[in-house]
Amino acid sequence: MSERLLIDEIPIELRHNKRRRTRIAINIDPAGHVVLDAPQHTGHDDVEALVHEHARWLRYRLNKVREQTAHLGRMGYQPGEIVLYLGEPLMLVHHSGEEIMLEKGVIKVPLGDEQSTREHVRSWYRQQADTLFGEVLDHHLQLPWLQGQLPKWRHRFMKSQWGSCTAKGVISLNTHLVRTPVRLIEYVVLHELCHLRHHNHSRRFHALMSTHMPDWPSRSKELGRNLTLLLDE
Repeated sequence: MSERLLIDEIPIELRHNKRRRTRIAINIDPAGHVVLDAPQHTGHDDVEALVHEHARWLRYRLNKVREQTAHLGRMGYQPGEIVLYLGEPLMLVHHSGEEIMLEKGVIKVPLGDEQSTREHVRSWYRQQADTLFGEVLDHHLQLPWLQGQLPKWRHRFMKSQWGSCTAKGVISLNTHLVRTPVRLIEYVVLHELCHLRHHNHSRRFHALMSTHMPDWPSRSKELGRNLTLLLDE
């Protein structure tokens, strides 16, 4: 379980962990927020006290992350620029038609300004995600705890996470994943499906991941290198 907070203008993701007993672990997520891994009994007062105590250091670390990604900027949507689909670069060009057309190395978008082009591309990404994510989820129907039935799921553009699973078992996937190779979509989908069994990142969770995807650590690292895709919001 995780919870989003804003304390002293510092974005916080609070994760309650059954395996932690006393101390709260502090980490900086490359997406630009602080992750607190806390024992289950931890209350908001304890969290606020910790953030107040370390506020100066946390702001310093967050600023360093922002400096490292500032040069990347927001993805452009002008003709001649590059957009990604399943990890492959596509040159964006305008055409006089009303639909997006995909050719080898090129994505043709209806004529318009940068904002309308952005909306066309993002709408197309949503359409692709509907199909691709559904196919990847169907491929995992054999997982024993699913009993041949997929959980409720959805996708949307998100700024700080690739996927999530609620306590009620609803899975959310980041639409930006269509810009990454299929193997990374498979990793995120399995990750969230495993949370239906273990709603944490315990040894049992990682063992379950390893059983069904032995190379998941390398896929996780590769996904981390795609962090800049989340900047396009």
